[in-house]
Amino acid sequence: MEHKARLLFVDDEERVVNLLRTMFRGEYEVYTATSGREALEIVAAHPIDVIVSDQRMPEMEGIELLSEVRKRSPATMRILLTGYADLTAIIGSVNEGEVFRFITKPWDHGEIKRIVAEAAQIAQATREDAVKSIVGEIAAEVAPAGAHVEKPEVLLIDGSLADRQAMAQIIGTAYTVHGASNITEALKILEQRDIGVIVAEAHVDGSDTKQLLRILKQHYPSIMTVMMTYLADAEAVIKLINEAQVYRVATKPIRSGMFQIIVAAALKEHLRFRAKPELLKRHAVAPSQEPEDMSLAASVAKSLAGLRLRLSRLMPRVSLR
Repeated sequence: MEHKARLLFVDDEERVVNLLRTMFRGEYEVYTATSGREALEIVAAHPIDVIVSDQRMPEMEGIELLSEVRKRSPATMRILLTGYADLTAIIGSVNEGEVFRFITKPWDHGEIKRIVAEAAQIAQATREDAVKSIVGEIAAEVAPAGAHVEKPEVLLIDGSLADRQAMAQIIGTAYTVHGASNITEALKILEQRDIGVIVAEAHVDGSDTKQLLRILKQHYPSIMTVMMTYLADAEAVIKLINEAQVYRVATKPIRSGMFQIIVAAALKEHLRFRAKPELLKRHAVAPSQEPEDMSLAASVAKSLAGLRLRLSRLMPRVSLR
């Protein structure tokens, strides 16, 4: 008989964790902690399926805690809970803790129950595979000894030619890099090439690329996405996390070393998902709060009609360097 999913709620306010325990203990096995140190002790002692952590805590912030949990228990689904709009914290929740969802306080009871239930279901469905996924094993599956290996392919979507050239110069020796100045060009490249990672500016040629990334993530979730932005808009970044499941968020101006690390990490995830597609459930997109751009959705469907068939037939050819 399958055991109840194990939840861990972390908040330095005792009344908050008591409320969450009361809300969830009927359906789940619930643990609570009032500090990051205490939470890590619980993670070490029990196989936690979902951790929900407040961001602002005195000894260890939520981002730092979730980053540690990701290292120690990668199968645990991670949710960040906060009562203030802090862009640095939000971006950190993606880049350091790989947060599944971002929930603002005060929360809506129905929403938090739905998100936790989704995370718990995914955690239980993917626990074994997530724990066993080791990059070295995947690399061996993808590129057997003696096999011809082509460079992984990266698509840069940015309206600035100078920025595209700068990014291409940083990663061009390790990857095959394609550039697009608008969404139409990007779709043509996606139709023809086996793209593993997309790096996109938040707004290109007057269009919001979030819609494109969300549609792609729904239908072709193994493609990893990185958002480059000048935005200091916390609400916009939250939507990128929840609705487009961007793998990383990076701010401009471009920093060479950080950009190389981000793209390499994204390709590593692409490899992992190509080898073990069942893990893609862990990056399901949340329902959008905005009406879908039907013309864009139709354009994506038309341009990428053959992509799913090609990917199903194609042996993974990307490699890590």
